[in-house]
Amino acid sequence: LKNKDICINFGEEKFMNNCDKGEAEVKGCLYFTISKLFRIVNKVAEESFSKMDICPTHGFLMVLLQEDEEGLSVNKISETLTIAPSTVTRFVDKLVSKGYVERIKVGKQSFTKITKEGKKIMPEVYACWGDIFKKVESMAGEKEYMNNVAKVITEFAELMEENQKNL
Repeated sequence: LKNKDICINFGEEKFMNNCDKGEAEVKGCLYFTISKLFRIVNKVAEESFSKMDICPTHGFLMVLLQEDEEGLSVNKISETLTIAPSTVTRFVDKLVSKGYVERIKVGKQSFTKITKEGKKIMPEVYACWGDIFKKVESMAGEKEYMNNVAKVITEFAELMEENQKNL
């Protein structure tokens, strides 16, 4: 494959398309469309969490930890958030420095657990998530439409993740 052949065009029947035809092709390219959607939603999410001085993934990590009182291993967090273990470690380090989570050693295993201070800020974390959903829903224009698109995107991501294992 050449660079110009790697675009997946979802606006037509064909899946391989020559991407050097300019803006029309970029707008029809799955890769660029997904990237564009991520940048738009990520900007909204980062703005919502900026007042807490944590990123959205930190907030979601805290939600996971709040739901599991025993704590979670780096590997479990990595699998759940689909991020590298080294990234999990970096995120946990930031949350430890803020006093929101702690590392607990049990034998040879290490777990990350939410602290009392972390539990205190959870209403603010949930408020940030609520703010994100309200803004995205407002941008989408219709809640039912947004929910349908979210369902299709989720199914597509799960399909791609499963099939990636077979490559």
